[in-house]
Amino acid sequence: MTRTVYLHVGSPKSGTTYLQRILDGNRRKLADAGVLVVGRNQGSRVQAALQVRQDPRWEKLPADRQDQWGRLVREIRDWQGDTAILSYELFSAASAEQAAAAIADLEGIDVHVVITSRDLARSVPSAWQERLKFGLTTPLEEWQPPKAEAPRSEWGWRTTDPTSVAERWGAGLAADRVHVVTVPRSAGDPTELWRRFAAACGIDGIDVDLALPRVNESLGAVGAELLRRVNSRLGAPLDNSRERARWLRDTLAHRVIAQRDDEPLGMTDRQFAEATERAEAAIAALAASGHVIHGDLEDLRATRPTGRLSGDVADAEVLEAALDALLALLLAWRSDATASPRRAGTPAAEAPAGGRLRRIATRVTSPAVDRADDRLRERIEELEAEVAAGRALHQRVAMLQDVVTELLLPADVQDGTVTVAALRKYRAESL
Repeated sequence: MTRTVYLHVGSPKSGTTYLQRILDGNRRKLADAGVLVVGRNQGSRVQAALQVRQDPRWEKLPADRQDQWGRLVREIRDWQGDTAILSYELFSAASAEQAAAAIADLEGIDVHVVITSRDLARSVPSAWQERLKFGLTTPLEEWQPPKAEAPRSEWGWRTTDPTSVAERWGAGLAADRVHVVTVPRSAGDPTELWRRFAAACGIDGIDVDLALPRVNESLGAVGAELLRRVNSRLGAPLDNSRERARWLRDTLAHRVIAQRDDEPLGMTDRQFAEATERAEAAIAALAASGHVIHGDLEDLRATRPTGRLSGDVADAEVLEAALDALLALLLAWRSDATASPRRAGTPAAEAPAGGRLRRIATRVTSPAVDRADDRLRERIEELEAEVAAGRALHQRVAMLQDVVTELLLPADVQDGTVTVAALRKYRAESL
């Protein structure tokens, strides 16, 4: 049974994708060491966070996905090892009441909260570009991170300021049950963040594979401005978070725009001054909090990024980035089409059209396939739970038979066939 659970609740843009890739990529090794990586995929964790936060999008989920948090809790409780780790950064947006309710669902288990955090000035352009990936049209120089008090803010001080997250998620916990992991300021050792996180979760003695490919999801100044201008033209069907996550963020932003060489984003004097004030207050508060710090609080101190704002990008640069994006999409389309097998006798010239049809069919049917896959996986989990319950019942019956044998039969007849015959006689005469 799980004795300890580590809830890695944020913050976003603090190396969380890197850490989650290591956790998921080493799921089997960690399980062999008694550590459960909670949630079969990122989607289940996202939906669980929506449920915990009572986000309006949660109510729009299919009925069979509306209790993902309950499923994760059962997964944690059913685990036969000592430790479980649940990692998703937007749990950080939960209110104190929502966080307390989630922790109460884990009653009887030693709960630790883990918060990763970075240089608070660098988090400002990072948060802005994440908003871009869901349709924001406000230029960087006009954008201000939402205050920590904003209840629905996913990309503002509510989630990126570690003191705000710790105040809400650590309210009912002992101070030493809250761990703050700082993102190293220097990139000299790319594995240092993992080592700090592993120490926070008590798994630093487990040998895991860290040789996983890095994923670049960050936008530069020109690419961000291109995406911002695309956003101004968005409409149906790209008018909801699910569609924008799939096509605007994952396809256009991550797979196309983020892959081009670009200059970094900057920030305004006003944004930097606010980030500096936040960082100084956070460092002082965490130093006095009694929370366990993994790393150096100096890593949180604000340093101003050298980069450009939206208004610094010329139209000609946006045009060039758009042409690059079109070419990248065209090459990806061609690769998909030519990689698809053709039926015997089909002319080669028809292959691209066939590839397009297959691509369209995949796009249309994939949501239904995803839902069916989730239902099958959930049914498998239910059946596995039933098998485990059956085994436990058989063990209890066997123990009960041993007790009955000890109570009813003399020691000299307590063996195989004699025991069975004696029990049958007892049943026939006494029941």
